[in-house]
Amino acid sequence: MNNISAITLLSYKEGLKHRVLYGVVIFALILMTFAVLISGLFLRDISKIILDLCLSAVNVGGLLIPFFLAVHLLARDIEKRTIFTILAQPVSRSSYIVGKYLGIVLLTGTVMAVLSGATFLSVLAGRVVYGTRFFSEFSMQAVLLSIFLSFVGIMVLNAMVVFWCSVTTSAFIATLLTLFTYLIGHTIDDVVRFLAAEINLTGAHVSDTVRYTVELAKYIFPNLSAFDIKLQAAHGLIIPAADAAFLFGYGAAYICAALSLAMLIFGRRDFA
Repeated sequence: MNNISAITLLSYKEGLKHRVLYGVVIFALILMTFAVLISGLFLRDISKIILDLCLSAVNVGGLLIPFFLAVHLLARDIEKRTIFTILAQPVSRSSYIVGKYLGIVLLTGTVMAVLSGATFLSVLAGRVVYGTRFFSEFSMQAVLLSIFLSFVGIMVLNAMVVFWCSVTTSAFIATLLTLFTYLIGHTIDDVVRFLAAEINLTGAHVSDTVRYTVELAKYIFPNLSAFDIKLQAAHGLIIPAADAAFLFGYGAAYICAALSLAMLIFGRRDFA
């Protein structure tokens, strides 16, 4: 347990040193300021515009970690052989994987927490500038739930980064596979509905290869679009507690599965 904590803290501190982290956070804060200013052009939808842009900025800030820092923290250790220094200590490979993942999660949580605070400041600024009557549909609970589920979705993506980095030694390939996972995770539901609609409405025949491929992708890759409820939060709508609990359980199960496979593969790899 001490080894995991040490690796987690080390990964967290290493991630905080990257300048790209501060660049994206500053960009997101500028976007939130811009959201307050531009929302005045949409008099009836001021709160919706502010929340939609701010929640998008929170999500983009969180996605910075898996796409830029997580791969660097994992794959580069293998590429530069710095992993030998760590594993030469009394640290198991499983502890290394879990510690790295928790460090990445801590980084993600820090970035999203800072941007979440900026989101509520943007809402407060909007209230001061435009008046509280435009924020009658604002729901603190809906916004917090949206941010939390977005965080869970990014934790799932981070687990996939760890998995891909355990499969390949190339940072480029790991980044590419992470990008594919993200794109598939956000489009697979639409593809399934589109194929079903085509068959029902036109009677068109979809080849078995395409149908089986889509079905296989639906069960292998995480459904990341399910964690995106920014639109509902912007309108002050709260999804049922049962749905939120199911999404959390789905995300937790997927994280455990991805990390278990990562530890299994990583434990059998030969780094010589």
